[in-house]
Amino acid sequence: MTLEFYDESLLRGKNLIFLISQPRAGSTLTQRMLGSHCEIHTVSEPWLMLHPLYAMRSEGYEVEYNAEWARNAVEGFVDELPEGKEAYFNGLRRMYSYLYNCAATSSGKTYFLDKTPRYYLIISELYKIFPEAHFIILLRNPLSVLCSMINTWTLDDYFKLHLYKQDLLEAPGKLIEAINLLNNNCMVLHYEWLLLNSEVEINKICSWLGIQFSREMIDYGEAKDYPVWRYGDQNKVYQDTKPDSQNLDKWIRTLDNPQVWRVVNDYLEFLGVEKFIQLGYSYEEMRNLLDSKRPQWFELWRTLPLEVLLENPQNTKDWKDQQYFTKLISSINQFID
Repeated sequence: MTLEFYDESLLRGKNLIFLISQPRAGSTLTQRMLGSHCEIHTVSEPWLMLHPLYAMRSEGYEVEYNAEWARNAVEGFVDELPEGKEAYFNGLRRMYSYLYNCAATSSGKTYFLDKTPRYYLIISELYKIFPEAHFIILLRNPLSVLCSMINTWTLDDYFKLHLYKQDLLEAPGKLIEAINLLNNNCMVLHYEWLLLNSEVEINKICSWLGIQFSREMIDYGEAKDYPVWRYGDQNKVYQDTKPDSQNLDKWIRTLDNPQVWRVVNDYLEFLGVEKFIQLGYSYEEMRNLLDSKRPQWFELWRTLPLEVLLENPQNTKDWKDQQYFTKLISSINQFID
């Protein structure tokens, strides 16, 4: 261990950048751009902090050795410590700052960027452990996020959406809470503005971090030795060499499919006006867009509501009973003039 690991500012995360978003919100593109800077090192999504922080939670994870017993045991041990849970967080701070700094030091760069979208689940704990870290909250129109999930992950098997239920229903609210919590410790970046005004947006981040803007960050794909990461976008971000604003409205084309239109419409209604505005988007604009693309009611007859698709089909036992069909027919009546 080198002496720099004892630096209090490093222990508190001064050289850490956390990039957090909904999955399919453009985080891999953002990571590629930031990681092209000579002072920022990054790797494939680490997921490093989820395990130790969930160890103190009463739900949300499963392990072979019985998660409930393990949590109770860890909690009992921690309660016996003079500083209680504060000691646990201090321990995590020392261990994981060491690991992050090992990665940064080996690269010879100043900052380490951890891009793990599902850190939206643990932002408050991350902030407690690393109060001097830099948090970038990346937002994308949630309707576009949903369409990206469908086009990339579920394709025609819409029941796979249940795998991303938490990403759709919980992530937007948690990101809003994080922005309010972090205040000056975070920068809010919108995917749409990143595509439209790449240089301006990246310049803002560089200024915030105290590093010099580099044109290489925009032309990220010019690097010949850039690694292919295990996690994150595996296609478009490697095909392009720089952000492409033509990708902005591609999701709208998928609304021509009645089933896609149905779930996107349901998602807009689920999020509601206030949450949509808090995320920085116009609910009215999206409402008008969906209304302009609305299929005929008979085209919607065979579509399924988002509520049904987000349920695990293996756990759905009422496929053939009257209750299911009653629910389905009731859900379609709203589209019949």
